[in-house]
Amino acid sequence: MSEESREPRDEGGSAFGKFLRGVGGALVFPLIAIFIAFVIGALLVLASGNNPVAAYISLVQGAVGDPTAIGRTLLNATPLVFTGLAVAVAFRAGLFNIGGEGQVFIGAITAAWLAVSVGFLGLAAIPIVLLACVLTGFMWGAIPGFLKARFGAHEVITTIMLNFIAINLATYFALGPLRSEGIVPGTETIEAATRIPAIGLGLGRVNYGLAVALLAALVIYLLLWRTKLGFRIRAVGLSPGAANYAGMRIGTNTVLALAIGGAMAGLGGGVEVLGVYGKMSIPFVSNLGFNGIGVALLGRNHPVGVVLGALLFGGLASGAQEMQFATDVPLDLSDVLLAVILLLVTATKLVELIIGKRARALASGTRLDEGLGNQ
Repeated sequence: MSEESREPRDEGGSAFGKFLRGVGGALVFPLIAIFIAFVIGALLVLASGNNPVAAYISLVQGAVGDPTAIGRTLLNATPLVFTGLAVAVAFRAGLFNIGGEGQVFIGAITAAWLAVSVGFLGLAAIPIVLLACVLTGFMWGAIPGFLKARFGAHEVITTIMLNFIAINLATYFALGPLRSEGIVPGTETIEAATRIPAIGLGLGRVNYGLAVALLAALVIYLLLWRTKLGFRIRAVGLSPGAANYAGMRIGTNTVLALAIGGAMAGLGGGVEVLGVYGKMSIPFVSNLGFNGIGVALLGRNHPVGVVLGALLFGGLASGAQEMQFATDVPLDLSDVLLAVILLLVTATKLVELIIGKRARALASGTRLDEGLGNQ
């Protein structure tokens, strides 16, 4: 075979190999942080008079020990993929989206209302409802983007305030115009034919919303690294001055980044209603948006990392229950582990003191930011 004929495949292999090396390099640092956090957790368990080995064995068994445990982990991780993506997209534009919690509620109340209204369509209603959740989340996320672009209002403040508005607005509709009779206050229960089907395979309540979450991660990856819009969003985040000089509209991309993030969180709220709860009850799930911030930080604001970070969060939440049943270690240990992991992931200088600057350089996540095939 001639050298010319081998060259295109070599380039393709090089591109994919570069991506894999980038993923590996970016994951080194979070993995080191996770390892150190578990060492600290073991010391805390030991100090409380418990056996850390037994605690961690039960933690792993509760997370992935059998199909039921794996199902709990996947069920916990699914909404966190959506809220993690909501934060990651904004981060790429140099923005901090703390509004995921409210955006989840907006998507949830949209799904709870529309799924009942178009329930006669059966399974055909599912994509309609989810698309509506994307649109309402998009519009809700665009509000802080517009306020930032037009008036210079800081997105941290506006997204926090919009969380309160969205949560209370959704609660009003669920307990007011959309309320149904029943023991648990909330909206009317959605017909079974309009619910997202369960996957089965002994995984419990895990449904095909998991596939929607993975598809959303793929779409965000392609958007950020395979479209002109994604390039502009990342350029604005990396260097607003240079992006403006190149003719990119800072305000437009600011609005779009926060709106796309809102769309992801809104979709997550819709999946929770259609796939897990079948209605929006009050109180509804909490902290999905805020945990999404941790997922995005742990995943280095990359869709692949977000999925892996969501699985870790979901696994710890699932495993902590088994750990509490099997040992005397409380559920709060999982929160301590997550807090230490996030502390170490963000406090890079602290980890640098522990592992050394050379290891810190090897753990750089910049290569993952380049995306597959970028040269």
